[in-house]
Amino acid sequence: MSDPQISIDLARIERNARAVVDLCRASGITPFGVTKGTCGMPQVARAMLRGGIAGIAESRFENIRRLRDAGIDCPIMLLRSPPLTRVEELVRTVDISLQSELQLLREISRVAERLGKVHDVILMIDLGDLREGIWPNDLVPTVEAVMELPGVRIAGVGTNLTCFGAIIPTQENLTQLVGHAYKVESITGRPLDWVSGGNSSSLPLLLAGGMPAGVNNLRIGEAILQGGRDTFLTEPWEALDRDAFELTGELLEVKTKPSLPIGQSGLDAFGNAPVFIDEGDRLRGIANIGREDVIAEGLIPTRPGVRVLGASSDHLVLDLTEADPPLHVGENVSFRMNYGALLTVMTSEYVEKVPMRDVHEAGERKTYTIETDAIGGALVVVQNVAERIDHLGFERGADEKALALSISARRRDTLSHVEAAGRKHDALGLVWLDSDAAMMPDADPAVPPPENAVLRRMLSRLPPYIAPENIVLLGLRNAAPEEVEALKASRMRIFTMAEIDAVGLRQAMRDAIAIASAGTRGFHLCYSPTVTDMSGWSGGIGGITVRETHSAMEMAALSGKLRSLSVSGIDAALPSPIGAECANFILSAFGKTIL
Repeated sequence: MSDPQISIDLARIERNARAVVDLCRASGITPFGVTKGTCGMPQVARAMLRGGIAGIAESRFENIRRLRDAGIDCPIMLLRSPPLTRVEELVRTVDISLQSELQLLREISRVAERLGKVHDVILMIDLGDLREGIWPNDLVPTVEAVMELPGVRIAGVGTNLTCFGAIIPTQENLTQLVGHAYKVESITGRPLDWVSGGNSSSLPLLLAGGMPAGVNNLRIGEAILQGGRDTFLTEPWEALDRDAFELTGELLEVKTKPSLPIGQSGLDAFGNAPVFIDEGDRLRGIANIGREDVIAEGLIPTRPGVRVLGASSDHLVLDLTEADPPLHVGENVSFRMNYGALLTVMTSEYVEKVPMRDVHEAGERKTYTIETDAIGGALVVVQNVAERIDHLGFERGADEKALALSISARRRDTLSHVEAAGRKHDALGLVWLDSDAAMMPDADPAVPPPENAVLRRMLSRLPPYIAPENIVLLGLRNAAPEEVEALKASRMRIFTMAEIDAVGLRQAMRDAIAIASAGTRGFHLCYSPTVTDMSGWSGGIGGITVRETHSAMEMAALSGKLRSLSVSGIDAALPSPIGAECANFILSAFGKTIL
């Protein structure tokens, strides 16, 4: 492992979300899941939604754009008032926002009226935490002023506690919120949609049965992401899992050194005067994690006996004397984190983010399906594809985990197969092996796309089942100028032949599988013969070699994450030897090897 990485267990997040939803539902509360702790990672949002969360709450437009681009179409709540310059973006992209400043609400009204929209707002009331919020004495005149603003609808009231002033939610202060809600309803003459009673810090009160009737929304992030590590401090809520995130770094140095620095003391690189205790000589380790990546004080080592001593900008200093088992240079050291540490890790560009989902278990019965057009069917018969797959230990069967194979003449015929695979597996990646971008403008979505616009059509139709950040185009040689611009804006990962020549096919394919598998249940692989340079055929000149193609297919099979495979370009004009080689590639994707 070259750089630090954080693994994200989406199954644990989904289970935590379900536990929170079940608790809230019993009291008539609809929770929104807060994803800002993961920078709006779409995989995390989808895990929350699978757990029953009704909507996503975010604080930054960049994260909201990322969610929308990934096909997240649930209601999105903006947690932080926008700058005046970004009000139009608010009205266009956000369903509901938390607001407390009348001047900003006037600007929202102006923009919403111009755009012909009505924007929902939750008026935030400051109950003593002294962050954002209307002071209770000013609530009535503020509501009356907002009622005069076209394009703005008061959808609810809310409050924020704990985040700044550390004021905990109590039956008393949340009863005040409910009273303010009744007051607003009497002024507006209609019931409010939302009475939002805070964040994860409100869950202990709810669990204890003290949540006042009338609160019907909570904005939950930490409890879902961290299992309430910072919420249930004295007595953990057993229904929540605290181990969804794990930060891992590599030990760069392990040496026995004195525990007390030697020489005249001053201030450290951050202006602090650190305090050390003389424990004699101790075994110390240095990991490749620093304050540029994480709040070191929020790290909790997973290995018994390891202690965090401190950190500089890019070194984490550890006491390894009592590590069990012992640690050595080059080995990994892992940590759980509090919410502050998680937040900094997720915002660090130097830490690799690795969302994980479950994969097939070893030893399971292997099944497959085949779907072809007329020429693809002929290839299957002539090359004995089905019989050869059977010899690899597969059985024909359309069960839930069957590997789906489709063979067709045109790229556009793969579209329905990819869509079906995405719906079947809920969250899927896509590895597209092709020489052509297929990203030309797609004029009429009501008719099948031209061959040179198939991938562009996929990008518009696949989310939320397949998100752009989980799509990889590998082997690109041909792209028109308008396609280049579309590719740059697509959020896909593209490996051109120039890049493959530089890093090697195996590394490119390794990266492609990792990207397509990040936070998904696996990936679909699309293959076009033009990506491969095959002897006696001009269609693939300049592409990857036959051996490299077999290697790519073998890597897909060995990953355990290949869920479906489409082969296109198998038409009447394809020479028989090329068709035979394509059949061999299919066998490699099903796991055929030399030995």
